Amino acid sequence: MLSFFIWYFLIIIAGWVAFPISFQFFKRLPDRGFAFSKALGLLLWGYGFWLLASLHLLQNTISSILVALCLVAIASVLVNRKEGLQQILDWIKSHRKAVLSTELVFIIAFGMWAYIRALNPEIIGTEKPMELAFINAILQSSTFPPADPWLSGYSISYYYFGYVMVAMLVKLSGVGSGIGFNLATALWFGLTAVSAYGLLFNLICQWQKKENERKGLDENTSARQPFLVALLGPFFILIVSNLEGFLEMLHSRGLFWKYAADGTLQSKFWTWLNILEINEAPKQVFSWIPQRAGGIWWWRASRVLQDWDLVNNRQEVIDEFPFFSYLLADLHPHVLAMPFVILAIAVAFNLWLQIQEGWNGEDKLPFFTWVKNWLAGEQVSLKDCKLIARFGADRFILPIIVLGGLAFLNTWDLPIYVALFVAVWILADYRQNGWRVGLLWDFIGLMIVYVILAVIFYLPFYIGFGSQAGGILPSMSFYTRGVHFWIMFAPLLIPVFIFSFWHIFSVKKPGKLSEGFKFAAYTTFGLWIFSFFFGWLASNLSGWGSSILANVQASGIMSAIGNKMIELGGHFANLQGTSDSGSLIANSLLRRLAAPGTWITLFILIVLVWGGLGLYKKSTPNKENEIDVQKDNSIHAFVLLLILVGAGLTLVPEFVYLRDQFGTRMNTIFKFYFETWILWGLAAAYALVVLNRSLPRIAYQIFTVSISLLLVLSLAYPFWGLWTKTNHFNMKEMTLDGNAYIQQYNPSDWEAMEWLKNAPKGVIAEAVGGSYSAYARFATQSGLPNVIGWPGHEGQWRGGWYDILSQRENDIEALYKTTDWTEAEVIIQKYQIRYIVVSSYETSAYHPSTVKFDNFLKIAFKNDAVIIYEVPEITEMGIQ
Repeated sequence: MLSFFIWYFLIIIAGWVAFPISFQFFKRLPDRGFAFSKALGLLLWGYGFWLLASLHLLQNTISSILVALCLVAIASVLVNRKEGLQQILDWIKSHRKAVLSTELVFIIAFGMWAYIRALNPEIIGTEKPMELAFINAILQSSTFPPADPWLSGYSISYYYFGYVMVAMLVKLSGVGSGIGFNLATALWFGLTAVSAYGLLFNLICQWQKKENERKGLDENTSARQPFLVALLGPFFILIVSNLEGFLEMLHSRGLFWKYAADGTLQSKFWTWLNILEINEAPKQVFSWIPQRAGGIWWWRASRVLQDWDLVNNRQEVIDEFPFFSYLLADLHPHVLAMPFVILAIAVAFNLWLQIQEGWNGEDKLPFFTWVKNWLAGEQVSLKDCKLIARFGADRFILPIIVLGGLAFLNTWDLPIYVALFVAVWILADYRQNGWRVGLLWDFIGLMIVYVILAVIFYLPFYIGFGSQAGGILPSMSFYTRGVHFWIMFAPLLIPVFIFSFWHIFSVKKPGKLSEGFKFAAYTTFGLWIFSFFFGWLASNLSGWGSSILANVQASGIMSAIGNKMIELGGHFANLQGTSDSGSLIANSLLRRLAAPGTWITLFILIVLVWGGLGLYKKSTPNKENEIDVQKDNSIHAFVLLLILVGAGLTLVPEFVYLRDQFGTRMNTIFKFYFETWILWGLAAAYALVVLNRSLPRIAYQIFTVSISLLLVLSLAYPFWGLWTKTNHFNMKEMTLDGNAYIQQYNPSDWEAMEWLKNAPKGVIAEAVGGSYSAYARFATQSGLPNVIGWPGHEGQWRGGWYDILSQRENDIEALYKTTDWTEAEVIIQKYQIRYIVVSSYETSAYHPSTVKFDNFLKIAFKNDAVIIYEVPEITEMGIQ
């Protein structure tokens, strides 16, 4: 409890310190950004601390962390130097209910998830050891970038900003990293909840304001403050889940299964649905409670989608959603980015409201027109360029820090939310001037500029950062079945669809659907053609490479190109299941036509959304019985934009995906679907409020009953998931210490880990094992780097390096196995090893010869299960 309240106190301080900045920047929002101030404060605090430590102007110490917080406070004072503190105090007094409701949402969400984590706190399995290793490594590093805990001599090559923030709070609060890990999971849940609450609160307040304007009511007319309905924001994003949990109930109950003549259970329905594990017969003791042998039932909800190549080899696809991620409790980048993603959406919404008030760049020249005129010798200044005019001070520095921070938190998010931010500008321009080709160039130009600026603001991160990204690949034989797509997104899709349909038909302008149809056709079939053409090229690479080799000498650049083409073509053929381009295209086309559910769903959604956005052209005189959407529903336009971005994120991987170490769609689907859940979750919550207040009575009743039933089905997963994961909410051994299980079951190992954590810094040698294992545990727990940890993960982070990694594995094995001290000494000096661990893992993996260690090294630590040898002449080399 004490640890919890210390963290609560720290984040409250961060929020109030940053609130003056929120107050000024979000001046167009009804809550003045109060709901985002905690996330913003933590972001600015972490950014200042990381940047100054990266520039070696500060050390990684408690005093430096406090200095960084003071710098945020100074920035807040400077931002409010004109209005002064009194204006903020007056606002707080007049908006007490908003402040109190926001604080209640935060502490309830934070406290609730801290309670859940205390019921199953173990930091074990999946990616948790990696995440704990990063946190401990950052705690041990004196400056940044922090040392890689699993690859001595190198810094972390990963988007580690979230771990810097966690480590910062751990160090300042004085709690152990095992406790800090679980408190961070709960804190991020609370930050995401309060940010989602605030964003929906502001959207609804602004919509109500527009409603009053449309009805001709005085602007001071009081409207219901959406304190309760704003809870739908965190509810849809964090609690509502996909329908796989409900399917688990049906499966466990034995529904749709029948006994065959041989006594086995068979089912056409479950076979057709073909979701792994639930396509097999359930236990014969039927129950509504999800249960089955051979797997953790709640895990399957994150693996509903499946890809199959043309010879029916299955490839794993990840389709996580927020509740699953928090239930699993991995502190992975996509989770650590969540509150800041919502902050980025709020920044985009604030820009949208600002543009509605008008800005002084509407009469400026588009970027490429300005360039053309400048090249033609005309007298034009930078101030004449619309692109430059868009970078006013109040829409420049903070958006760049927020958007750039997303790249450092979870790099996949940067292009997504830069695109959303830029799309706000483009939609505003479209609203004023209608469609023109120049808008596309403006979009590209702004994207490039914002991405470059985001990189510059976080430049120390990119120096030395390696990536596994290797271009894009066509998603030929891989596609998402419509039934799986709807199982994944139905709780969000149905409200979004109804809202999009209602929006366009409520203003009696269904003719705009033709514009939506054209855009959807250009987008969908353009991607389709591009994908198939790209697939045809990839399928023929090997043949063309062979032709090059047959016509050139065995050496030279052309030979290298030919060999590379054969390699890439062969890799692509292995992924798809065929090297014949004609067969690949024909079979891929037939598959998509036979199971068109996903692309048809998205096609229709884009028709409705783009048609709805088509209503927002420059105002024309109202016709009878028509609503002036320009005046009334500009908030609807922003929500439609969120829906459109989500549709794009789910449509693109049907045709192309990012190439990485896995070679499949797994990570692209994972990252894109997760962000779509946030975007559509917010849109669905907004849609629910608007439709409940706008639909005719009968339609309202039908809608309410239908959505209520749908939401009940979607809550099957969180209800039974929590029941299972917490062992039926068993409170007998509650603790927030994620390392308590080691202390309880392996006290000797824990004693050695604690000794290492407090020992002088140095490189560790310990047994090497595979990913998701308990190997590398001494580096993980101490934060000191070992020679090599999980080689598979290091290969992912660094885009290969397999020769280096395998050499390190071999050297560690030789270090333990050799009886020759000279050979061992060479390895020790090569990696500057200071500590050599001999525990049960090293004994079982290598059956080490320890005589050489006993003869030439001193025993720095020893208990009944662990010996740690120290090399006296090796000090802190390889450690930052």
